[in-house]
Amino acid sequence: MSFETLSWVLVVLSLAGNVYVIKKNVIGQWLWAIANVGWIFFDLYIGAYSQAFLFTVYLGLCVWGIIAWTRDKQKMAQESA
Repeated sequence: MSFETLSWVLVVLSLAGNVYVIKKNVIGQWLWAIANVGWIFFDLYIGAYSQAFLFTVYLGLCVWGIIAWTRDKQKMAQESA
């Protein structure tokens, strides 16, 4: 796969993640996390170290979001049971 194709795949994953986050679905956080890992490697390869750092922070925020949203969903399920 060429780097041009890879960048477009990452763009699609990032935008799909955005749609799911708007719908308050944790799948969006997972899509963002996957895309962020790809962007980190892509940016390191092209030498865009500051951008790689940015996507590393974004990845950490995604992990935080996944944990928080999953915990909130479990808590709501327990309260309604």
